[in-house]
Amino acid sequence: MTSSQADVRARRPQDHAVLIELMQSEAGFPYYRDVLLFAAAVGWSQGRRVPLSGTGGEGIRIDVLTGPLYSDSLISMIAVNTVADDPEVLDAPRLEERIRIFEEYANGGLEYIQEQINTRHQTAALVVLDVVADALAQDGGIKPMSVDELLGGVKW
Repeated sequence: MTSSQADVRARRPQDHAVLIELMQSEAGFPYYRDVLLFAAAVGWSQGRRVPLSGTGGEGIRIDVLTGPLYSDSLISMIAVNTVADDPEVLDAPRLEERIRIFEEYANGGLEYIQEQINTRHQTAALVVLDVVADALAQDGGIKPMSVDELLGGVKW
């Protein structure tokens, strides 16, 4: 890592600045970080990893991005599954790499959400609700899993 952890920031995709604002105002996401966390989960679930072409603002400081307890886990899970053969991606010196992977999936998720808004002709709020409902409907919704099932595909 070339900079201290405090200097690491998650960049916001400039191409989706209007969508990010819509998701905050229409879909109830209070902060940029919440939009990006949701979008990264959507991007991962849709298999969309899109490099950023331009960024807006100063970015979100790592301590703000990982403020919610689940967010650091989400970022780490996405990175570990993206670089599946390298568990060292979770090491502290590779934080910037994990954030870059997160940014690319967030960008892909925002791209998917924008496509859904454009093709369905619905508001951001309705598309977000549909995306969540679709995710819960897959495989019959949330089911309890054993540790063996959770770790079944992990090769360390």
